[in-house]
Amino acid sequence: MRLRALLPRSFRDRLDLHRTAVSAFVDRVAASVPPAARILDAGAGEAPFRERFRHARYVSLDDGRGDDRWDYTAVHASGDLLAMPFRDGAFDHVLCTETLEHLTDPQRFLSEVARVLRPGGRLHMTAPLSFKEHQQPHDYFRYTRYGLALLLERAGLEPLAIEPEGGYFAYLGDKIQPLHRYLFRKDRALLWRVLFLILQPVSLLLFTVLAPLVLSRLDPLDRKRVHTTGFLVTARRPAAGAP
Repeated sequence: MRLRALLPRSFRDRLDLHRTAVSAFVDRVAASVPPAARILDAGAGEAPFRERFRHARYVSLDDGRGDDRWDYTAVHASGDLLAMPFRDGAFDHVLCTETLEHLTDPQRFLSEVARVLRPGGRLHMTAPLSFKEHQQPHDYFRYTRYGLALLLERAGLEPLAIEPEGGYFAYLGDKIQPLHRYLFRKDRALLWRVLFLILQPVSLLLFTVLAPLVLSRLDPLDRKRVHTTGFLVTARRPAAGAP
């Protein structure tokens, strides 16, 4: 039973709180990128954001180690993110979403970002703090805001903003959604499934629709935001001659 499939797509997307935060961040990045600016999407996967940068000179790069089901034919270049096949200062902006945790040497990657950015160019990146293991075995790291700042500074990049993508309630809304699948696994004993049959649709509605919707509305109540799924990062390569 897939309740979400019956919901309108726009409403269904809002229930995935993590992806909604990342998508909104990319929208803000796209609005800030001037026409004809050169932007690299590093670790682009299937390049889902390419249409948002139609006004810019968009280039996508991936090493092809993501989900086996992905179609990489829309990616412009296949190559190593730790030794990117571009000249120094080739880009005005670098976008990197949901990729840093999959790199064996994040420090080297950020140094490569600094190299391919022009002086004054910007990095726009998302990085997880609390997220499930995924794309195994290529899932290596999680990051605090302080760890991200340290990595950026060591790479010669100036952190401009490291923002939590949500607070405690958004964090809880993201984590509570799989509960229904654990409670009503398909391999449960027949007697258990029969006894609790009436509760299955209640659980489905509560944990996969109502809970994330309500918790997302409550998220502004958390101002400290020390519980978060991940961070939205903006950094800059210092301009030439800058102290």
